[in-house]
Amino acid sequence: MDTNETKFEQADQFLELAQEEMNRPAEDVVPYMVCRSVRKCISCYLMGFLLKNEVTFDEEETVEVLLKKCQAINSEFNNFDLSPITFTKDYEYSAEFYQMENCIDLANYTKELVS
Repeated sequence: MDTNETKFEQADQFLELAQEEMNRPAEDVVPYMVCRSVRKCISCYLMGFLLKNEVTFDEEETVEVLLKKCQAINSEFNNFDLSPITFTKDYEYSAEFYQMENCIDLANYTKELVS
């Protein structure tokens, strides 16, 4: 069974993957890799927070459902805006550079909130 530390480590790895992708030459950056890595990163941070607070959840729950559970524990999550990572499937393949940066900023903000 995962612990909150395991989830935080997984989240850090996904964040690192997204940042590494962004550090490639602009023409080589794959938006899908950044968007998916950040979404998984945020999910893992939220799951880690829930584990830390002994709240049960299903590994398959969406990031939106996980966020609602976090909001029930800590009101600081009430201002958490998922819009930077809310893309249609096709859009993930063509996100602009600034949008990918916004995704990474949101992941870093999530990391701050859960620690």
